[in-house]
Amino acid sequence: MAGKKTTDKLMDIAKNVSEAAKPYVEKAEPYIEMAKEKAEPVIDEVKEKGGPVLKDVIEKAEPVIKEVKKRAEPATKVIKEQGEKAADVVKAATRDITESNAKKNAKVEFFIQYKDYEVRTEDIAQIIREKYVSEGHKISDIKELQIYLKPEENTAYYVVNHTDTGKFTY
Repeated sequence: MAGKKTTDKLMDIAKNVSEAAKPYVEKAEPYIEMAKEKAEPVIDEVKEKGGPVLKDVIEKAEPVIKEVKKRAEPATKVIKEQGEKAADVVKAATRDITESNAKKNAKVEFFIQYKDYEVRTEDIAQIIREKYVSEGHKISDIKELQIYLKPEENTAYYVVNHTDTGKFTY
């Protein structure tokens, strides 16, 4: 969304610059045309005089170019094969990263419904974290949190870092 706003702003700026430059461009057009007219005979003369020289250079270079291509062919083949292998590795890695990110970034909401209650598991986890902090611990101390939900008792039992235990009734 932010990219679109930036693009729109840049387009507006470009339009404003274009409009501001218009009078100067119009003033310069006759000079540009005059320069083209004066340059045309010179360009034709260069083409006329340079054509045979260029043709001679191409004829003399052609056998050298063929020899270079011939000698470079094995290396070119190896480079192409290695490039294809590298491209395959990059594609596979990209695919793995994309799938991994999709799994991590997928939003999941988990609800428990039992009799007249409906609770979201993330809400229970958050309340347990807050309760743990209110007991004098730091939130950063929580490395692992196991929650055991007993809907029939409306209670969540928990273990923090395999040592601290407690329960929460909802």
